[in-house]
Order: sequence, then C-alpha cells, then structure tokens
Amino acid sequence: MNAKRSLLILLAAGSLLLPACRTKPDSVLADAGKRKDFIEALVSNPSSRQEVIDRLLGPPNDRSVVFDRILKDEAVAGDLIAKVLAADRGKAIVASKVAADNGGAKTFIRMLMLTGVMGESMTQKQAEAYGLGDAFAFGNQRRTMLDLRKVGALIEQFAKQRQGQYPVCDDFGAVESCLARKMPAGTFEPLRTRDAWGRSFQYHSDREGKEYILVSYATDGLYDELGKVGPTNSFDCDIVFSNGDFIQWPGYMRKNEIR
Repeated sequence: MNAKRSLLILLAAGSLLLPACRTKPDSVLADAGKRKDFIEALVSNPSSRQEVIDRLLGPPNDRSVVFDRILKDEAVAGDLIAKVLAADRGKAIVASKVAADNGGAKTFIRMLMLTGVMGESMTQKQAEAYGLGDAFAFGNQRRTMLDLRKVGALIEQFAKQRQGQYPVCDDFGAVESCLARKMPAGTFEPLRTRDAWGRSFQYHSDREGKEYILVSYATDGLYDELGKVGPTNSFDCDIVFSNGDFIQWPGYMRKNEIR
C-alpha cells in the first residue's frame, strides 16, 4: 500500500510540473531550423496548407480585394504573370484553364498581351492574325515606355549630381554597354533595359553631355533616325526618351500618365 501511495504522489507531482516544462511557441519559432521544419510540415500537408493560406489572405470572399490591388498596377501584374508562365507548374495550370474554356482563351491571351509580357513570343503580324494586333501593340508600347522612363529617371538623377552633365556615349549602343560603364555599378540591375520585344534600349549623347536620347526600335526593330518627333501613328515608329521626357511616342498614349 505504501508503494502504491508513493507512486501516486510521484505521478501527481509530475503532472504539476508538466505545464512548466512545455516550450512556448515563440521560443521554438525563434530557432531558424525549427521554424523551417514547422513551415515545411504545414505546407506539405494539404489541409494545414489551406489553413495557412486562409490565415494569410483572409476569408475567400476578401481575397478579391487583394487580387484587385495587385492587378491595378499593370507593371506588377505583368511581372506576376511572367513569373507564373516561367514555371512549368504555372504553364500547366494556365494551359489547363485555357483548354477548359474556349470562349475565355482569347480573353486570357488578350490580357497577357495588354501587360506586354508576350512581346518576345510572337510578332505583330501573328497577333493581328488572331485579331489582337491592337492589344499586342498597346501592351508592348506601354510597358516599353514605362521602362524607358525608369531608366531615364536614373540618368537624370546621375546628371543632377554632376552639374547637369549626362553620361557621354558618342556612338549609339545598348544600355548595357557604354552607358552602364559610365553609371555606378549595379545601377540598372533592378530594371529592365530591354524593350517588350526583347531588344536592348539604345543610348546616345552629344560630346558635351548636354543632351541624350534613349531609344526603343519598337515593333520592326529598325532605327527610324528620328524622322518624326512627337506623337506617332505607326507601330514601327521608334519610342524615344530624351532629357527627362518623351520626344517621340505612340500618339494614342498619354505620355504623362506613363509612370
């Protein structure tokens, strides 16, 4: 009897100690290795992964707000779509959705064109054959103008620090060559320096560094030698940014809205 009584006392004492022995979640998650194990365990289980998504994005009814915010920024939407299409799983999902809805396939392709992410995938003539020539041109031109302005802003910032003198490059050349060497290392790493058709922006300045032009050869890939200045009406006309503003651009674009 005494042995049983002693055992019961030990068990009772042990049960009182158990709560104090438990590790708090905060202290466990502070360990990078353990945190990684927890995350892997959660996302590898379909039911717990859904719980994590619900917690991060909120109830399904509220998610449309999140997606609307993302899609309002066309540059962000284009980057997101590009990342989806760059992954094999993403391509498979998109292909299955398009294949399942013939009516929606054309709408989906048009949406991709409007973001400018399909410029390297087809030509203007091919897009026109699908009846989507305007959407294809608009997406490519708008994305190209946006990227030209971003690159131009860095050139302007560089000049302000040097009493208004722009980087001097006597000959036309890709941004990645002469201009990149004249600017601080890594200046253009966060930006796209190629137009939506996949061709490098071209840069040229006068010998004094007082003026420059930053050019996309647009749809046809040919330099039109600044034959037109101001708004243009042909998909083949170059898009030209100079000294902080567009001096040649697609006429149906409002250049001041490209930010």
